[in-house]
Amino acid sequence: MTKKPKKESQAEQSERFAKTVQDMIDAGELNPTEADKAMERVIKKIKTDSGQRE
Repeated sequence: MTKKPKKESQAEQSERFAKTVQDMIDAGELNPTEADKAMERVIKKIKTDSGQRE
């Protein structure tokens, strides 16, 4: 039988997400600085490929 998803409020979902992110940072699985740099590279590439300028 399929499990029904747990109903949670927006606040509960946000709290769970923040805790999961912090757990990943603490475990060394997520580096916010590197993630920001990677996102900037992607955005810059998309702008360059589409002919837009910064």
